[in-house]
Amino acid sequence: MYIDPLTSPKPNNYTNLTKQFSRPSDFYSIVFKATTMKHLHLLQIFVLALFMMSCSDDDNDSTQPLNDNPGMAATINGGTFNDYTFTDGTYNISLGTNGNTMSIDIADLSGNQVTLFLNGTGDFDSGTVKTMGDIDSNNFITYALIRQASPQNSYYSSSGNVTITSNRAHPTETGIRLISGDFDITASTLDDANTTTLIGSFTELEYEN
Repeated sequence: MYIDPLTSPKPNNYTNLTKQFSRPSDFYSIVFKATTMKHLHLLQIFVLALFMMSCSDDDNDSTQPLNDNPGMAATINGGTFNDYTFTDGTYNISLGTNGNTMSIDIADLSGNQVTLFLNGTGDFDSGTVKTMGDIDSNNFITYALIRQASPQNSYYSSSGNVTITSNRAHPTETGIRLISGDFDITASTLDDANTTTLIGSFTELEYEN
């Protein structure tokens, strides 16, 4: 509780205390400075606590609600595709034995399939860019594969990348993570007769960690 030295009742030893100073104003000045320093110290603690709480909120994004539209959406254009809209019907994400690779396999309701195989370069954290053709320290290659159901064609990535935009813990299910990302990939058939582009994103796909 703050005590105003100018208006509050004086203690019994007030006279003895003031005798230690050449002027009464010296006594008031010291009391005022001491009180001010105490308030400044409390203010610093309060600001520090707010800062730590803010940092904690930024780091722990697992409390964010689930996205209303999880899945994958992309446009495949070129070759035997003509502005084809690819949306997921089902998907599966599997990690390598040591968790250093990730395979995202997605199929739509027409039987077309897209595989994004991501090697261990840069891990799988938010902001990581996976470049097609990159070879990691374990000789795994990042690539994309598009399998067209009709006509039957397979397109293999020749360039492009996948950018991971989010990778967070599931807010309610233990051991489950949610990964999101964007991709812009060029792919060709093995005989180079057809070339197509795969551009789109995937949002909060679940996988076991």
